[in-house]
Parts: sequence; structure tokens; C-alpha cells
Amino acid sequence: MQALPPIDWQRWTGWQVPATRFEQRREPYLRYVTYERRASTKLGGMAMITTELPKHAAKAKPGGLMTSTRRRLWDVLDWLSLQYSAGAPVELFAEVWPYALAWAEEFAGFHEAYHRSPEADDYITPHAALRTEDYARVALPLVCFGLLSGHAVEMQHVMTFLDYGNEAMGVRDGLLERLVAPFVPDRGSPPDTATRHLPYRKLFKIFGAAPDKRPALMAKYLDEWYHASRREPYIDQHALETRTDAGFYGYWSWEAAAVTWLLDIDDSSYREMPFYPRDLVDFARRNPNGVVPPSPPVKRHEDLTP
Repeated sequence: MQALPPIDWQRWTGWQVPATRFEQRREPYLRYVTYERRASTKLGGMAMITTELPKHAAKAKPGGLMTSTRRRLWDVLDWLSLQYSAGAPVELFAEVWPYALAWAEEFAGFHEAYHRSPEADDYITPHAALRTEDYARVALPLVCFGLLSGHAVEMQHVMTFLDYGNEAMGVRDGLLERLVAPFVPDRGSPPDTATRHLPYRKLFKIFGAAPDKRPALMAKYLDEWYHASRREPYIDQHALETRTDAGFYGYWSWEAAAVTWLLDIDDSSYREMPFYPRDLVDFARRNPNGVVPPSPPVKRHEDLTP
């Protein structure tokens, strides 16, 4: 990626959906009091880490740097999901996602430095383990948000981030590989397995189907999505929404949106179905997102100071 401009935190704060517009939210289970608190907490955490990191990076322990930058990556992806649920304009994804990728790469640098330190005790873990809850929290949104916000060109960087630790264990995900295949050459044939299996493997049929069969298959996927996701960490979180530690940011099949856009599926038969983030698909279709040469690797934290 090219060097990113300093973040205008006041502008990012301005994307907060006010109470007067909250009735137009996209996620009916989301309550304003918890949205307001979580959105402010997530944004405040991102700003604090970004502002304070350059002051302390030279003296901080590797484990602390790794933990804080990982938290910022989690926060920005959660915040984007939360903002979509609350009804914020989808244009914010295009502006914010490059920072999410830059923060992923900055975390990767600190995580790898941690692995080289005595703190790690020679134990290496992936930046985002594809067989764990990291799949739904980090890997899938990082890929889908990037594709749908006009940043398909950066998928090589995303996959380099996701390969770390996973590739050494022979772990590759069939859905992620299919999503990035047009934009990341030379990765070989996607596996026919999904690291988290359900619901995601059900989408493989859509990739292999004739174009006229795809809308019905996607509608079926969305109809079964919630039940098929019963082992995923996001299920039933709305029931815990009043808890301050609950991880409810909305129920959305980001992968259904990404596949719909990628395969140019006519979504007229399912665009009103629950869990389908149609506004992101509409945004992606309005904006160019072609296959172009990738940018150079992002620089580390000293070049990202706000």
C-alpha cells in the first residue's frame, strides 16, 4: 500500500449514527444505548493505540506491542460491522479499510518480532488462525470488506498476512481462496474444504453452478445461514446485547455479499432477505474494482503516526 494520510479522527467520529436516525438502522436487534457505547469505545481504543504507539514502541515489550496492535485490528473490523448495522454510509468502508490492512500488517510485524523474542518460548501462532474464531472475526471480514469497498488490488497483502502460520501447518481455506483467486495469481487450485466448514462450504456449489442457477442457490444459502452458523462465535450474541462484553455487531453474511459481487449474481430474488448486506453489494457494483498491479508493502508504525 502507499503511505496513508494521517487519520482525521473527528471525521471518523462524525460517522457515528445519531439517535435521531437510528430507527433507520440495518440491524433490528441492535439497541442504540449499546451501539453508542461500543462505537465510542472501539473508536477511542483505535485512536489511543495509533497515537500512543510511536511514543512507546522503542521501549515496550514485544508481547505488549503485539497485544495492543492486535486489539486495534479487532476493533476496526468490529467497528465497521457495527457501523454498517447502525445504518452508517457504506462509503466509510472505502476510506477505513486501507487503515485496517495497514494495522493488520503493523500487527504482523510486532507479532513476528514477538515470536523471535524469549517471551514466545519458540511457539509460533498464525496472525489469524483460520481454524479458530479468528476466521469470522478477522480473516473473512478483512477479505470481504476489502473486496466490497474497492480494494481488491490489495488481496495479495491480505493473503500474505493470513498465510503466516497457517501455511506452515498446511491450512488453506477454500472460500477465501475462491474469493481472492481473480486478484492473487499463482496460488493454485482452491481446496474443496472450508476451515470452519459450516456455513461457508455451502457456497462452493454456487461457484460451480451455471449463472442462471446461482440466484436460487444463494437464496437457499441465506435462508439456512443462521442455523448453519450455529457453531460460529457470532450466533445468539443479540441475546447478550445488554452485557458490556457481548460481541454483537449485527448478523451479516459478508461472504454472501462478496460472492454475489464477484460472480455478478442477480440478487433481485434475495436482496431483501435477512443477513444479506445489500448496500455493500450495491456500493461495490457502483465502483471500479479491477485487477491491477499490487502496491508495495505497507511501511511499519513509524509511518502511520496520526
